[in-house]
This record gives sequence, C-alpha cells and structure tokens, in this order.
Amino acid sequence: MIQPIAAATSPQHAQRETFAERTLKALARQRELCRDPGPTSALVLQDLLDQARSTAFGRAHGLGSVATLAQWKRAVPIRAYEELRPYVERQLAGEAQVLTRSAPYAFLKTSGSSGLPKYIPTTRHWRERYRGRGLYAQWGLYCEQIGADYLTAEHILDLSWERTPASRSLHGFPVYSISRRPAAVGPEDWVPPWYDAPWLRGDDEEEYADSLYRKLRLLAGADVRLVVTLNPSKIVGLAEQLALRGAELVDEVGRGTVSGRPAGGAVADPDLARRLARTLAHRPAGLRLTDLWPRLSVIVCWNSASAGLYRDWLDDVTPGIRKLPFSTTGTEGIVTIPVDDHPSAGPLAADQGVFEFVPCREDDDGGPLDPAAATLDPQEVETGRSYRLVMSQANGLYRYDVGDVYTVLGRVGALPRLEFAGRAGFGSSFTGEKLTEAHVYEAVRTAHRGPRGTLPMFTCVPSWGTPPGYVLAVEWDPQSDPAERAGFTAAVEAALQDCNPEYAEKRRSDRLRPLRLLPLAPKSFLAIAEAQRRKGAAAMQIKHHWIQNDDTLLTVIDDLGLPLYG
Repeated sequence: MIQPIAAATSPQHAQRETFAERTLKALARQRELCRDPGPTSALVLQDLLDQARSTAFGRAHGLGSVATLAQWKRAVPIRAYEELRPYVERQLAGEAQVLTRSAPYAFLKTSGSSGLPKYIPTTRHWRERYRGRGLYAQWGLYCEQIGADYLTAEHILDLSWERTPASRSLHGFPVYSISRRPAAVGPEDWVPPWYDAPWLRGDDEEEYADSLYRKLRLLAGADVRLVVTLNPSKIVGLAEQLALRGAELVDEVGRGTVSGRPAGGAVADPDLARRLARTLAHRPAGLRLTDLWPRLSVIVCWNSASAGLYRDWLDDVTPGIRKLPFSTTGTEGIVTIPVDDHPSAGPLAADQGVFEFVPCREDDDGGPLDPAAATLDPQEVETGRSYRLVMSQANGLYRYDVGDVYTVLGRVGALPRLEFAGRAGFGSSFTGEKLTEAHVYEAVRTAHRGPRGTLPMFTCVPSWGTPPGYVLAVEWDPQSDPAERAGFTAAVEAALQDCNPEYAEKRRSDRLRPLRLLPLAPKSFLAIAEAQRRKGAAAMQIKHHWIQNDDTLLTVIDDLGLPLYG
C-alpha cells in the first residue's frame, strides 16, 4: 500500500506527471486506504503526537508518555473551539511551539458559534502532507468521471476557491478564508493547471455577481467540461448571471472586453458572439451554461443537508448534467473524500486526521460535548445512525468538538460512508416543535404551485413574542396579488402542521402563533450574502439555510433596508 503520508514527491518528479496522472494516482491511493485503513491511521496518530509532544499543549497533557489511541483519548479532553482559543491566541501573540512543532504561517478565519471569529492555525506541514494531498485525491475522481487524460485551465471552472491577496493580518500573521487564499506553499500543496488563470484571481472589493460574470466572460469560448464549487447556490447564481447578462456577454465577446474594459485573458471572438446571439434570439429566458460550454458534462458541489435541498434548482439550470459531491471540507479540516459516484456521501478521509464519533442524542441542542464523553472509532459506528464528530488534525486542533453531525450510510471497504447531516442542534424549537430545514423546505415546496425549479428563495425565522412564532421570508413578485400571498401562507402553515405533528399540536393549543409571511424583493438573499461577504465571511460560510437559529436575519433585513411588499 502506498501510504498517504509518505515522503513528499520531489518537484522534479511532480513536473514529469500530468495533472490528470497525479490526481488519478491519488484517487487510487484513497481507494486502497478504504480497503485497509489501519496502517495509515496508525501513522497519522504518530504524526500528530510528533507534532504535539514538544509543545506547550503536549507538556500540559503529558503527551511524552502517550503512544496509543486509548492513551491519547485519556490524556486529551474533548474541547470546542472556545476551550482551544487560549492556545491559538498564544500562537497569534508570537509564542513558538504552542500547539504544533511546525510553526503556523497564516490563520484561516471562519465564523464561530460565540459570535467571535475562529482563527485556525495553518502550517506547511498540515497543508502539504494532508490538505493538499486530499484535494488531489478528490479531483482524481472528477478526472476519471469525465474521462480526461489531460486537462488544462480551459477545461475546468473551479469556483471552490480564488487566489485572492491576503489583505488582512492579525499580529503580523496573514488572515484569510480557506476559499480565498493567496498562494500554494510548495509542490505538494494544491497547484492545479488553472493556478495562474486570470479567472481564478479574486478581489475582496469585487461584487459577488460581478465575480461570477467575470468568470463566465473570461471562459466564454473555452472547452469547459467540469464546474466545481462548494455550495450549489453558486452554480445557480452562475446560471442566473448568464441568463440575466447574456446580451452584455455577447456584446463583450464580440468586442474583447470584460465589464466594458480590456482585460487579460479576454479576446474578441466575433464568430462565437454571432452564434450566442442567434441562440439568445430564440431563447427569451436567456442563455444556459451549455450554450456557452456545449461539452459541460459534470457538476460538483455539496449535495447533503441543506445543500441537498438545492437539487431542484440545480437540475433546472443544469438539466441532464451529472452531479458529483465535493469532499466534506471545512476550514478546520477535510472529513470525507469521494471515491465513487455516490451523489451525496463519501468514505471517511482516514488519512487526514484521527476521527472519533459520539452517538447523537434526540435532545442534542448543539451545546459542547462532555470533555470526557465516550467516543467510538470509525470501525465501531453503525449504518443508519447519526454521530457528532470529534477530530484531531495536524493543524493543532486536537480532539476538537466540531459541532457537526454525520449519518452513516454504509461502508466503502472498511471505512464508513458518511453524509453530512448538518450542525448539531440546528433548527428551532420554542415549545418542543423541533422545526428543521427539511420540514420548512417540504412545506414550501408542497405549497408552491409552480414547477420545482421555480421555487422562490426563502427562509424561516423564529420570532419571539407572546406567544412566539415563525416568519417566512420569501422573495416575491412585487406585482402579485395580496390574496395570492395570503393563500400561499395558509398553504405553508397547513403543510408544516402536516409534516410536523409537534408543530401542529403547539398551534392547536395556541402555544405558537400562526406563520407570518415577509415578502422580499427579488434578489434580496443575494444582497444579504453580499453583505456577509463584505464583512469578511468566506464563501463556505455563506450558506443559505431554510430555517434560522434565531431572529438575527430580521435585523439584517431591516439594516439593509431591503424592499418589503405588505
């Protein structure tokens, strides 16, 4: 077996391999890992111990005498980020060897449940030996699925990250999100053929919609066969920009400009402009992605938990195109890497860290796990059960209570196939009704009379009062009849009661007030996402949820002055 954490490939050898060859090798290694994860898991634990033993954390936990997984569990308590924050702050203050022997060169910023941002230390050791290698493995699956022996920058639109200069720093350390990073750190890091492509360049000041349009324009005429992103909403947004700005794009293809200006990578193509103009003349609804890229055959994105509820939208804008899952990836680490064509789940990435599981309780409110909670190893989890994840990675987050829930859908060889089920406790329950995203989504889809792909954007917001209740914020046609809105609200209310008996009981007993509708102007949720991005949120943090945990969104809507239709 080729071990995932063997000595790094030399730059000279890496240059002799094509990108497709390198990724396919990494995929073969990942599949072998599924068959026999034991040796690799042992090497990962020893590597984590090697990183931690000589540090302040290692001394505080007596890791000098720890050699086995059982000893590791006894020595290190389970902690959420807030309990690890003091160690991270010591790193930020310049103290050496706090969590890892390898020094952090930057910190990845992500949102925290306390309202304070989380800063995730990133080292070259973690980036090259783990995270970079994991990315090559998942891209091997995509190369295999489109049957490509050779790929160039014109074959791929990678929306999962951008090369954006690190414009922020903290105590002298660069700070950026995992999806807007500036550069690779070495030959074993992620360096795809499109690494220097103009469309991959990002700008913190660029509007979200303009960024999508720029990529469409720069790749107009390219032989794009694969589009990859994290959130499916980005694919929908890409398709919407093409439909809305098709005439503008056709004009700019003919003139060789981007947003009215000459730009690197943009050339005039009058023949393409004429072809697209003919298509546009016969399709009033606008251009489709396949008009721009006729050989587009695979779409990759998250397709579980709330992201899975985008399937109708995704199928509407990319009909007939195969969908594959992106790895289950967060700022703190990679959890699963897909190795086959399962639409939403992949095997545990046992070469990325040490993973433990705590069975989910029915009353789990998402609070921190007990530091001494008993955990199960990957071979002990059961198909059909859901678990809270505890993981240890070489970035210094040891026995980290991630706060995420995974459901076991089966096994791939010896490893569990995991589907991300969502954040622990995510949903709302004023009086025990336990409303979930699935409840809200199904209720709106049931009440909506149009085709599935035409569902409006919406979310359900808990609103305190006497009694409390829920506000359904929906993008609505301003020309619609008020009676239509009233009928829609009543239909959603009825569907909610039908799919959630506890909600129905609380409504019958007047412990919850009736559902209220908040009709918003079209594109309001795009404006909300843009506001989040401008405040520093990373792409993977900007996730649309069908239900909110609290009423913060109502304040955001008010602060932004979004148009309402009463």
